[in-house]
Amino acid sequence: MEKHEILGLLNKLVEESGTAVLATVDQNRLPHIRWITPGCIEERTGAIFIVSSEKFSKVQHIRSNPSVELMFQNPALETILNINGRANILKNPSILSETLECVGKHLDTFWRISEPDDETVVLETIIEKATVYHPLHGNHETVHFS
Repeated sequence: MEKHEILGLLNKLVEESGTAVLATVDQNRLPHIRWITPGCIEERTGAIFIVSSEKFSKVQHIRSNPSVELMFQNPALETILNINGRANILKNPSILSETLECVGKHLDTFWRISEPDDETVVLETIIEKATVYHPLHGNHETVHFS
């Protein structure tokens, strides 16, 4: 697979499921996973965007260790895509606006658990490596981005 094929698959999986799993590591090197609502911004290829609150633990984890992994899958689990990358915490209003435009309709849970005074940030993951798994066929393929 080529990089552009991975990006096309990523967009397709985000459209199909609307969710992914994010893995971070805390300051004690303990892993943490959680469901997130990812988005891809067409003009910013090679990155995945997530809305979060500055107060959420994933933001603190990324501050101490920006290496993350995301897992996407189609509903039938025929295709699984793992993305490794480095996450950046962005406080840019323009990028927040773009991210909210693409994922805002799926953020019901986020708005319920965040406080009104929480500072909303964008977590941008720059893709470094992607591995596509086809469990029913017993194969996988890895593509390096960096």
